Amino acid sequence: MPMAGGAAIPHRVVRLVGPYRRTFSLWPYIRPLAMPFEIGNWSRLHPSPKNSGKLSIQPGANAVTKANPSALDIILDWSQDRPAWQRDALRRIVVNGSLSDTDITDLVALCKQDHGGPAATSVSARHLEKQDLPANPGARASIALASLSGVEGVNQLSPNQTLPFETKGLTVVYGDNGAGKSGYARILKRACRARFPGEIMPDAYAGAAVKKAATAAIGYEQGGKVKPAVQWNDNGAPHAILSAVSVFDRECAAVHVRDKNEVAFRPFGLDIPDELADACQRIKTALSAEQALLEAARDGIFAKPTWKPTTSVGRFMASLNSGSNIADLEKLSNVTNEDRARHQRLSEDLAKDPKKASSEQVVYADELRALSAVLSDASSSADDATLKSIQDLRDAAVAKRQAASVAAKETFQASLLAGVDSQVWRTLWEAARRYSEEMAYIGAHFPRCDDGSACVLCQQPLSSEAQTRLRTFEAFVQSDVELQAKNAEAEFSAALRGFDSKKIRLQGPARRRIAIEDPTLGADIIRFLASARYRRQQCRRAIDQKVPANLAKLEESPLARVRALELSTRKYAAELLEAVDVAGRARLEAERDELADRLSLPALIDKAKAEITRLRALRLIAACISDTSTAAITKLGNLIADEVITPRMRDRFQQEIVRLAADRVRVEIVRAGGKYGSPVYQIRLFANKDARVHNVLSEGEQTCVALAAFLSELATASHQSALVFDDPVSSLDHRWRDQVARRLVDEAANRQVIVFTHDLVFVNDLTDAADQSKTPVLQVSLSRGPSGAGVVASGLPWAAAKVRDRVDKMEKDVRAAKVLYDKGDETAYKEEVHRIYSNLRRTWERAIEDVAFHGVILRHRDYVNTKYLRKATALTPEDCDGFDKGFQKCCDQTDAHDPSRGRNAAPPSPDELLKDVQAVRIWADDIRARQNKIN
Repeated sequence: MPMAGGAAIPHRVVRLVGPYRRTFSLWPYIRPLAMPFEIGNWSRLHPSPKNSGKLSIQPGANAVTKANPSALDIILDWSQDRPAWQRDALRRIVVNGSLSDTDITDLVALCKQDHGGPAATSVSARHLEKQDLPANPGARASIALASLSGVEGVNQLSPNQTLPFETKGLTVVYGDNGAGKSGYARILKRACRARFPGEIMPDAYAGAAVKKAATAAIGYEQGGKVKPAVQWNDNGAPHAILSAVSVFDRECAAVHVRDKNEVAFRPFGLDIPDELADACQRIKTALSAEQALLEAARDGIFAKPTWKPTTSVGRFMASLNSGSNIADLEKLSNVTNEDRARHQRLSEDLAKDPKKASSEQVVYADELRALSAVLSDASSSADDATLKSIQDLRDAAVAKRQAASVAAKETFQASLLAGVDSQVWRTLWEAARRYSEEMAYIGAHFPRCDDGSACVLCQQPLSSEAQTRLRTFEAFVQSDVELQAKNAEAEFSAALRGFDSKKIRLQGPARRRIAIEDPTLGADIIRFLASARYRRQQCRRAIDQKVPANLAKLEESPLARVRALELSTRKYAAELLEAVDVAGRARLEAERDELADRLSLPALIDKAKAEITRLRALRLIAACISDTSTAAITKLGNLIADEVITPRMRDRFQQEIVRLAADRVRVEIVRAGGKYGSPVYQIRLFANKDARVHNVLSEGEQTCVALAAFLSELATASHQSALVFDDPVSSLDHRWRDQVARRLVDEAANRQVIVFTHDLVFVNDLTDAADQSKTPVLQVSLSRGPSGAGVVASGLPWAAAKVRDRVDKMEKDVRAAKVLYDKGDETAYKEEVHRIYSNLRRTWERAIEDVAFHGVILRHRDYVNTKYLRKATALTPEDCDGFDKGFQKCCDQTDAHDPSRGRNAAPPSPDELLKDVQAVRIWADDIRARQNKIN
């Protein structure tokens, strides 16, 4: 229903819960908009400076000056400083009335997003804005519905139907179950403003290819002026203009029975903070469940850690929190082969006698020193300078020998044998020298060339020519060029012998241990020694082949690392000696533990990452849970109750309850505590304030209470837009059904009222009340046809029609029958006459109930309406004779009895038939005229 801030929003269902927890549905109604109040300029809601526990309304620079802000205006302004998810929740509550499980899931995701959680992929926060509030057209521009047509995609409603509405009075739309009444009502719930608009389903029997979104054309008037029809599409939100129209149904009543067995209700304006507080609790429950799962998901290793608390790893893991940087832990996991070897040595040696372990390390250090020497020798014997020097000696010897050979050729005659000055020749010459000086001619200069001397080689006497040749040979050999050649060759030979004497070994005790403890260093040692040996082999091969050497690269020497390892080993040996005392051993054990924990990190990194993720999720959930506090919401509800609702609610409620139930329901409305601190208004008996009201009030009395609460709010609306009631009463006893009907008709005198119902008794009550008050009333009936449900027909179905309506219908039937008569179609005309007289007979019978006895007694009604018994005294004997005459003629013409074989009378003419139909109207009008004179 309408309110100061816009169109109406319906109330909740009324429930009475007894000691045996029986639930009764009270008549449903929608909540009106909250009552306006005078506070002048106003702004955001802020904690009072003097009392932070209360909210006050303070003017501000950004405030919208408004003389009569409504509850929704206050809520909208209050929401500006709330978290985005709460503003979205308020929008959903205002638009849809309540929050579904899907809404709660969306809000949980939005709440997490507000606190840095992952962005929701399927939903984004939409804040409550002014346009989301119900329309408020103003007192002179109230909205009235004119028609509903062009319906598509709504249940099984037939197409091409137009449902009209009386814009200045009461419209009664009657339909049996399944006739389409609920389909039309659902359209209005979605297009206008309903607290629980529900969902519109397409035709379940239509194929998927022909299913369409719900659409309709809704005609309306604004301020009494016809406006272009709204082409409505079901987009999940009320139409901006039509939201001024309020729809009431069974689910919208605000009266309910609390668990304390108190009949209470929450006026509109209070239920929105209540719904938001309830959403906070539901979100908190969901978050708490997620929190419990996260708490249980903690890895068991943190309860029984495998790390030492004193190590870097242990301290990091012990202080792990949502802000921990996993990169710091990953740095600790970067361990070298030296670290691994150190850990292994510490683990092994700390298990031994420290002195013995220290001695072993000294032996190992000595082996490393020997390895260093090998590496040093290999480096010095295979470096470029060494290999180049021996190659240079070889080249020098060759060059000088070539020079000596040239000199020999110049010295000796060409007639000499080949090979003079060759190595073989020189060897032979030197052998001859030794033989001559040591054996043949001891003490004589070689060669001895005096007379009588013999050749030391051939033992023949030397001729003068031979003596000259030998002196020439010796002179050449003793010449300078020859001496240089011989010296160069001697130097090269000595160097080559030294070169060949050096052997590079690839194996050794230290190298084998290094290969185990530090495979990288071991490989580098092998690679270096192998490259050194290979270079030497290349050099030797080049010397033998007397070609330049093409040497491979000499790998980098690991000598420095081996020497460093030797030093660290000797240092470690000294540390082991220190481990003889407690302090020294503790230092080594701490180092061992540090290395052990760092070596175990690869298996812990993922667990640490998972724990940080878990802790961050818990921090996020904790921040979200803090958002679900309802303290501020409770203060808002109290403010609205104190400033907007309570002052006027009490007096208005008393006026309405007296009007509805006179003194039969003696109750009062008082403010009581409510859910999450948001107050409710308790219905309490005057006579016994401690009585359990639900055990005292009947269902009809509860209906009066609900209607009184609704009207107490409705009376303060700033405009008179239409109200739509969807089956407002069901199974109520006659007193309360009649009271509800009269109250709705009274309301129809001030605004448009549309009632959808399947209760014919209630239809009659509404029609009678409208007739008595001269309120315009439009009656429409719905039925199911070949094309679907919702087929619209003017008036009520025959069984529910009044005498006047039936006579109007029969007069039309008579005119249609006259067409058959004029055509000469006797058979069809006769059948139509019999049908009309059958309906006329039923109309005479209905006239007895409705006219003669003025509704005092109705068939199948569970009570006698004695209030109009005096009206029955208007009946005269002439009235009885007139009834008998008309009724008897109907009996003669109807097909209710089998006619005699001897009688085959022609049916009455159309003129006679029309006269008989009009007779019941004349009879009824005459009696009513006399009854109206009876007080």
